[in-house]
Amino acid sequence: MSAATVIADAPQAPDLSDAAIAAGLARHLRDALRCAVRVEALRRFAGGMSWITAAFTLRATGHALDGRRFIVKVGSPAGLMAPYSALPQARVLQALADSGVPVPALRWHSDDPAILAAPFLVTDCVAGEELNPFTRDYGIADAAVLAPLGVELAQMLARLHRFDWQAAGIATLQGEDAAQTPGIAQVQFWQARVRRWSRRPQPLMAHAAHWLQARAPRVARPVVVHGDYRVGNFLSVGPRITAMLDWEMTHLGDPHEDLAWVMLPDMRLAGLIDHEAFIAQYEAAGGLRVDRQALAYWQVFSLYKMVAINLGGESGFLSGGQDLRLVCLAHNNPSFLLRLAQAMEKAA
Repeated sequence: MSAATVIADAPQAPDLSDAAIAAGLARHLRDALRCAVRVEALRRFAGGMSWITAAFTLRATGHALDGRRFIVKVGSPAGLMAPYSALPQARVLQALADSGVPVPALRWHSDDPAILAAPFLVTDCVAGEELNPFTRDYGIADAAVLAPLGVELAQMLARLHRFDWQAAGIATLQGEDAAQTPGIAQVQFWQARVRRWSRRPQPLMAHAAHWLQARAPRVARPVVVHGDYRVGNFLSVGPRITAMLDWEMTHLGDPHEDLAWVMLPDMRLAGLIDHEAFIAQYEAAGGLRVDRQALAYWQVFSLYKMVAINLGGESGFLSGGQDLRLVCLAHNNPSFLLRLAQAMEKAA
Protein backbone atom coordinates (compact mmCIF):
# COMPACT_ATOMS: atom_id res chain seq x y z
CA MET A 1 0.00 0.00 0.00
CA SER A 2 1.42 3.37 -0.99
CA ALA A 3 1.82 6.36 1.30
CA ALA A 4 -0.62 8.21 -0.93
CA THR A 5 -3.23 5.50 -0.35
CA VAL A 6 -2.75 5.64 3.43
CA ILE A 7 -3.22 9.40 3.42
CA ALA A 8 -6.28 9.15 1.19
CA ASP A 9 -7.88 6.55 3.48
CA ALA A 10 -7.26 8.51 6.69
CA PRO A 11 -10.44 10.02 8.18
CA GLN A 12 -10.67 13.73 7.61
CA ALA A 13 -11.18 16.04 10.57
CA PRO A 14 -14.56 17.79 10.40
CA ASP A 15 -14.63 21.44 9.41
CA LEU A 16 -15.36 23.31 12.63
CA SER A 17 -14.19 26.71 11.48
CA ASP A 18 -16.26 29.74 12.45
CA ALA A 19 -17.67 29.92 8.93
CA ALA A 20 -18.68 26.24 8.94
CA ILE A 21 -20.32 26.50 12.38
CA ALA A 22 -22.23 29.64 11.33
CA ALA A 23 -23.40 28.04 8.09
CA GLY A 24 -24.51 24.83 9.81
CA LEU A 25 -26.37 26.74 12.49
CA ALA A 26 -28.11 28.92 9.92
CA ARG A 27 -29.37 25.86 8.02
CA HIS A 28 -30.57 24.13 11.18
CA LEU A 29 -32.27 27.18 12.67
CA ARG A 30 -33.92 28.06 9.37
CA ASP A 31 -35.69 24.68 9.51
CA ALA A 32 -36.39 24.93 13.26
CA LEU A 33 -37.82 28.47 13.13
CA ARG A 34 -39.37 28.21 9.64
CA CYS A 35 -38.09 31.58 8.53
CA ALA A 36 -35.10 33.14 6.81
CA VAL A 37 -32.09 32.95 9.14
CA ARG A 38 -28.59 34.42 9.25
CA VAL A 39 -25.96 33.78 11.90
CA GLU A 40 -23.91 36.94 12.36
CA ALA A 41 -20.97 38.16 14.45
CA LEU A 42 -19.94 34.69 15.57
CA ARG A 43 -17.10 35.19 18.06
CA ARG A 44 -15.20 32.23 19.47
CA PHE A 45 -13.98 32.43 23.07
CA ALA A 46 -10.30 31.75 23.65
CA GLY A 47 -10.68 30.06 27.03
CA GLY A 48 -11.49 26.40 27.55
CA MET A 49 -9.82 23.26 26.23
CA SER A 50 -12.88 21.09 25.88
CA TRP A 51 -15.92 22.25 23.92
CA ILE A 52 -15.65 25.01 21.33
CA THR A 53 -17.67 27.94 22.68
CA ALA A 54 -18.77 30.95 20.67
CA ALA A 55 -21.34 33.76 20.83
CA PHE A 56 -23.44 34.79 17.84
CA THR A 57 -26.30 37.06 16.86
CA LEU A 58 -29.36 35.44 15.32
CA ARG A 59 -31.09 37.22 12.45
CA ALA A 60 -34.48 35.55 12.01
CA THR A 61 -36.82 37.51 9.75
CA GLY A 62 -40.14 38.15 11.46
CA HIS A 63 -39.35 35.94 14.46
CA ALA A 64 -39.43 36.98 18.13
CA LEU A 65 -35.81 35.82 18.53
CA ASP A 66 -34.52 38.14 15.82
CA GLY A 67 -31.50 40.11 16.99
CA ARG A 68 -30.94 38.02 20.13
CA ARG A 69 -27.45 36.94 21.19
CA PHE A 70 -26.85 33.24 21.84
CA ILE A 71 -24.05 30.87 22.87
CA VAL A 72 -23.16 27.75 20.89
CA LYS A 73 -21.03 24.96 22.33
CA VAL A 74 -19.61 22.37 19.92
CA GLY A 75 -18.02 19.10 21.06
CA SER A 76 -15.04 18.88 18.76
CA PRO A 77 -13.57 15.38 18.27
CA ALA A 78 -10.21 17.02 19.03
CA GLY A 79 -11.43 18.29 22.41
CA LEU A 80 -9.86 17.27 25.70
CA MET A 81 -12.69 14.92 26.73
CA ALA A 82 -13.85 13.74 23.29
CA PRO A 83 -15.91 11.92 22.15
CA TYR A 84 -18.81 14.09 23.30
CA SER A 85 -22.56 14.04 23.57
CA ALA A 86 -24.77 17.08 24.12
CA LEU A 87 -27.44 15.00 25.87
CA PRO A 88 -26.17 15.10 29.50
CA GLN A 89 -25.86 18.88 29.44
CA ALA A 90 -29.20 19.25 27.68
CA ARG A 91 -31.00 17.07 30.26
CA VAL A 92 -29.54 19.03 33.16
CA LEU A 93 -30.17 22.48 31.69
CA GLN A 94 -33.78 21.58 30.92
CA ALA A 95 -34.34 20.03 34.36
CA LEU A 96 -32.79 22.91 36.30
CA ALA A 97 -34.58 25.66 34.39
CA ASP A 98 -36.92 26.55 37.30
CA SER A 99 -34.96 25.01 40.17
CA GLY A 100 -33.34 28.04 41.75
CA VAL A 101 -29.97 27.01 40.33
CA PRO A 102 -29.32 29.62 37.61
CA VAL A 103 -28.42 28.04 34.28
CA PRO A 104 -28.52 29.35 30.70
CA ALA A 105 -31.83 28.60 28.96
CA LEU A 106 -31.39 25.77 26.48
CA ARG A 107 -32.71 26.51 22.99
CA TRP A 108 -31.47 23.76 20.65
CA HIS A 109 -29.20 20.74 20.83
CA SER A 110 -28.29 17.67 18.81
CA ASP A 111 -25.72 14.90 18.46
CA ASP A 112 -26.52 14.53 14.76
CA PRO A 113 -23.21 14.98 12.86
CA ALA A 114 -25.13 16.00 9.76
CA ILE A 115 -25.86 19.39 11.32
CA LEU A 116 -22.53 20.74 12.60
CA ALA A 117 -20.32 17.63 12.17
CA ALA A 118 -20.17 17.35 15.98
CA PRO A 119 -22.54 17.42 18.97
CA PHE A 120 -23.72 20.92 19.88
CA LEU A 121 -26.09 22.92 22.02
CA VAL A 122 -27.30 26.52 21.85
CA THR A 123 -28.29 28.51 24.92
CA ASP A 124 -29.30 32.05 25.71
CA CYS A 125 -26.46 34.48 26.32
CA VAL A 126 -26.46 35.35 30.04
CA ALA A 127 -25.17 38.64 31.44
CA GLY A 128 -22.13 38.40 33.67
CA GLU A 129 -18.39 37.87 33.79
CA GLU A 130 -16.26 34.89 34.72
CA LEU A 131 -13.76 35.00 37.54
CA ASN A 132 -10.34 33.93 36.31
CA PRO A 133 -8.82 31.55 38.90
CA PHE A 134 -5.42 31.78 37.21
CA THR A 135 -4.83 35.45 38.04
CA ARG A 136 -4.10 36.98 41.44
CA ASP A 137 -7.17 39.24 41.48
CA TYR A 138 -9.49 36.85 39.60
CA GLY A 139 -9.59 39.38 36.76
CA ILE A 140 -12.12 41.67 38.42
CA ALA A 141 -11.78 45.23 39.62
CA ASP A 142 -14.08 45.11 42.68
CA ALA A 143 -12.52 42.81 45.30
CA ALA A 144 -15.46 43.53 47.63
CA VAL A 145 -17.66 41.12 45.65
CA LEU A 146 -15.40 38.10 46.23
CA ALA A 147 -16.56 37.16 49.74
CA PRO A 148 -20.30 37.38 48.85
CA LEU A 149 -19.64 35.27 45.75
CA GLY A 150 -17.97 32.62 47.90
CA VAL A 151 -21.05 32.46 50.13
CA GLU A 152 -23.39 32.29 47.15
CA LEU A 153 -21.27 29.58 45.53
CA ALA A 154 -21.73 27.42 48.66
CA GLN A 155 -25.47 28.11 48.78
CA MET A 156 -25.82 27.38 45.06
CA LEU A 157 -24.15 23.99 45.50
CA ALA A 158 -26.56 23.16 48.32
CA ARG A 159 -29.50 24.01 46.04
CA LEU A 160 -28.10 21.81 43.29
CA HIS A 161 -27.63 18.87 45.65
CA ARG A 162 -31.19 19.28 47.02
CA PHE A 163 -32.65 19.16 43.51
CA ASP A 164 -35.12 16.27 43.08
CA TRP A 165 -33.78 14.75 39.88
CA GLN A 166 -36.14 11.78 40.06
CA ALA A 167 -39.18 14.05 40.10
CA ALA A 168 -37.68 15.83 37.09
CA GLY A 169 -37.70 12.54 35.17
CA ILE A 170 -33.93 11.99 35.10
CA ALA A 171 -32.92 8.32 35.23
CA THR A 172 -29.31 8.75 34.14
CA LEU A 173 -27.01 11.47 32.78
CA GLN A 174 -23.88 9.68 31.52
CA GLY A 175 -25.32 6.17 31.36
CA GLU A 176 -24.55 5.61 35.04
CA ASP A 177 -26.72 3.51 37.35
CA ALA A 178 -27.75 5.62 40.34
CA ALA A 179 -27.94 2.46 42.45
CA GLN A 180 -24.23 1.73 41.96
CA THR A 181 -21.72 3.02 44.50
CA PRO A 182 -20.72 6.40 42.97
CA GLY A 183 -17.04 6.09 43.87
CA ILE A 184 -16.71 2.78 42.04
CA ALA A 185 -18.60 4.10 39.01
CA GLN A 186 -16.47 7.25 38.77
CA VAL A 187 -13.18 5.42 39.25
CA GLN A 188 -14.14 3.00 36.48
CA PHE A 189 -15.09 5.93 34.24
CA TRP A 190 -11.74 7.68 34.70
CA GLN A 191 -9.71 4.47 34.83
CA ALA A 192 -10.87 3.68 31.30
CA ARG A 193 -9.64 7.09 30.18
CA VAL A 194 -6.29 6.68 31.92
CA ARG A 195 -5.77 3.44 29.99
CA ARG A 196 -6.75 5.12 26.74
CA TRP A 197 -4.70 8.27 27.22
CA SER A 198 -1.54 7.06 28.95
CA ARG A 199 1.53 6.64 26.75
CA ARG A 200 3.50 4.81 29.46
CA PRO A 201 2.80 2.66 32.55
CA GLN A 202 1.20 4.53 35.45
CA PRO A 203 1.81 2.34 38.51
CA LEU A 204 0.72 4.95 41.07
CA MET A 205 -2.50 5.56 39.15
CA ALA A 206 -3.16 1.80 39.05
CA HIS A 207 -2.60 1.62 42.81
CA ALA A 208 -4.83 4.67 43.37
CA ALA A 209 -7.66 3.14 41.31
CA HIS A 210 -7.48 -0.02 43.42
CA TRP A 211 -7.34 2.06 46.62
CA LEU A 212 -10.37 4.11 45.60
CA GLN A 213 -12.50 1.14 44.55
CA ALA A 214 -11.71 -0.71 47.78
CA ARG A 215 -12.72 2.26 49.95
CA ALA A 216 -15.63 3.77 48.01
CA PRO A 217 -18.23 5.06 50.48
CA ARG A 218 -21.91 4.38 50.09
CA VAL A 219 -24.18 7.38 49.58
CA ALA A 220 -27.67 7.51 51.04
CA ARG A 221 -29.07 9.82 48.38
CA PRO A 222 -27.36 10.31 45.01
CA VAL A 223 -27.52 13.88 43.71
CA VAL A 224 -26.88 15.72 40.48
CA VAL A 225 -23.13 16.29 40.58
CA HIS A 226 -21.83 19.16 38.46
CA GLY A 227 -18.47 17.45 37.96
CA ASP A 228 -16.44 20.62 37.50
CA TYR A 229 -17.89 22.91 40.16
CA ARG A 230 -15.29 25.61 40.72
CA VAL A 231 -14.22 29.21 40.44
CA GLY A 232 -14.22 30.08 36.73
CA ASN A 233 -17.30 28.04 35.83
CA PHE A 234 -19.94 30.60 36.67
CA LEU A 235 -21.00 34.06 35.51
CA SER A 236 -21.65 36.84 37.98
CA VAL A 237 -22.83 40.44 38.08
CA GLY A 238 -21.38 42.06 41.17
CA PRO A 239 -21.92 39.70 44.12
CA ARG A 240 -24.69 37.72 42.34
CA ILE A 241 -24.17 34.50 40.36
CA THR A 242 -26.19 34.69 37.16
CA ALA A 243 -25.40 31.28 35.64
CA MET A 244 -23.54 28.06 36.40
CA LEU A 245 -21.66 26.93 33.30
CA ASP A 246 -19.82 23.94 31.80
CA TRP A 247 -21.98 20.95 32.68
CA GLU A 248 -20.25 18.44 30.37
CA MET A 249 -19.06 16.26 33.28
CA THR A 250 -22.40 16.23 35.12
CA HIS A 251 -23.63 12.89 36.47
CA LEU A 252 -25.55 11.32 39.32
CA GLY A 253 -23.34 10.66 42.30
CA ASP A 254 -22.02 11.58 45.73
CA PRO A 255 -22.37 15.25 46.76
CA HIS A 256 -18.94 15.10 48.42
CA GLU A 257 -17.43 14.85 44.95
CA ASP A 258 -18.33 18.46 44.09
CA LEU A 259 -17.23 19.64 47.54
CA ALA A 260 -13.82 17.98 47.24
CA TRP A 261 -13.25 19.30 43.71
CA VAL A 262 -14.12 22.94 44.44
CA MET A 263 -11.85 22.86 47.50
CA LEU A 264 -8.76 21.66 45.62
CA PRO A 265 -6.14 24.41 46.22
CA ASP A 266 -5.77 24.71 42.44
CA MET A 267 -9.39 25.97 42.18
CA ARG A 268 -8.58 28.95 44.46
CA LEU A 269 -11.84 28.87 46.38
CA ALA A 270 -9.99 30.05 49.49
CA GLY A 271 -9.48 33.46 47.85
CA LEU A 272 -13.26 33.91 48.03
CA ILE A 273 -14.13 32.03 51.21
CA ASP A 274 -12.33 29.87 53.76
CA HIS A 275 -12.99 26.15 53.19
CA GLU A 276 -14.53 25.62 56.62
CA ALA A 277 -16.79 28.62 56.10
CA PHE A 278 -17.76 27.21 52.70
CA ILE A 279 -18.80 23.93 54.32
CA ALA A 280 -20.72 25.79 57.02
CA GLN A 281 -22.58 27.90 54.45
CA TYR A 282 -23.29 24.79 52.37
CA GLU A 283 -24.77 22.91 55.34
CA ALA A 284 -26.76 25.94 56.52
CA ALA A 285 -28.30 26.33 53.06
CA GLY A 286 -29.71 22.80 53.18
CA GLY A 287 -26.83 20.80 51.76
CA LEU A 288 -25.99 17.43 53.26
CA ARG A 289 -24.17 17.19 56.57
CA VAL A 290 -20.58 16.79 55.39
CA ASP A 291 -18.93 13.50 56.31
CA ARG A 292 -15.23 14.27 56.78
CA GLN A 293 -14.16 10.71 55.99
CA ALA A 294 -16.16 10.74 52.74
CA LEU A 295 -14.74 14.17 51.92
CA ALA A 296 -11.19 12.84 52.40
CA TYR A 297 -11.99 9.95 50.03
CA TRP A 298 -13.26 12.32 47.34
CA GLN A 299 -10.21 14.55 47.81
CA VAL A 300 -8.08 11.54 46.84
CA PHE A 301 -10.39 10.93 43.90
CA SER A 302 -10.13 14.58 42.81
CA LEU A 303 -6.36 14.29 42.52
CA TYR A 304 -6.72 11.01 40.61
CA LYS A 305 -9.16 12.70 38.24
CA MET A 306 -6.84 15.70 37.82
CA VAL A 307 -3.94 13.45 36.80
CA ALA A 308 -6.24 11.64 34.36
CA ILE A 309 -7.34 14.91 32.75
CA ASN A 310 -3.72 16.00 32.39
CA LEU A 311 -2.87 12.70 30.72
CA GLY A 312 -5.75 13.37 28.33
CA GLY A 313 -4.28 16.75 27.48
CA GLU A 314 -0.91 15.23 26.63
CA SER A 315 -2.51 12.45 24.59
CA GLY A 316 -4.66 14.91 22.65
CA PHE A 317 -1.66 17.00 21.70
CA LEU A 318 0.47 14.01 20.70
CA SER A 319 -2.42 12.75 18.59
CA GLY A 320 -2.41 15.90 16.50
CA GLY A 321 -4.01 18.56 18.67
CA GLN A 322 -2.79 22.09 18.03
CA ASP A 323 -3.49 23.61 21.46
CA LEU A 324 -0.15 23.88 23.27
CA ARG A 325 -1.98 24.18 26.59
CA LEU A 326 -2.92 20.50 26.29
CA VAL A 327 0.65 19.26 26.38
CA CYS A 328 1.49 21.72 29.16
CA LEU A 329 -1.08 19.99 31.38
CA ALA A 330 1.05 16.86 31.61
CA HIS A 331 3.98 18.81 33.06
CA ASN A 332 1.87 19.33 36.21
CA ASN A 333 1.45 15.61 36.83
CA PRO A 334 4.59 14.91 38.93
CA SER A 335 3.33 17.31 41.61
CA PHE A 336 -0.23 15.96 41.40
CA LEU A 337 1.02 12.38 41.70
CA LEU A 338 2.98 13.30 44.82
CA ARG A 339 -0.10 14.95 46.29
CA LEU A 340 -2.18 11.90 45.34
CA ALA A 341 0.20 9.59 47.22
CA GLN A 342 0.19 11.89 50.24
CA ALA A 343 -3.61 12.15 50.22
CA MET A 344 -3.99 8.35 50.18
CA GLU A 345 -1.56 8.02 53.08
CA LYS A 346 -3.40 10.70 55.06
CA ALA A 347 -6.86 9.23 54.39
CA ALA A 348 -5.85 5.60 55.04
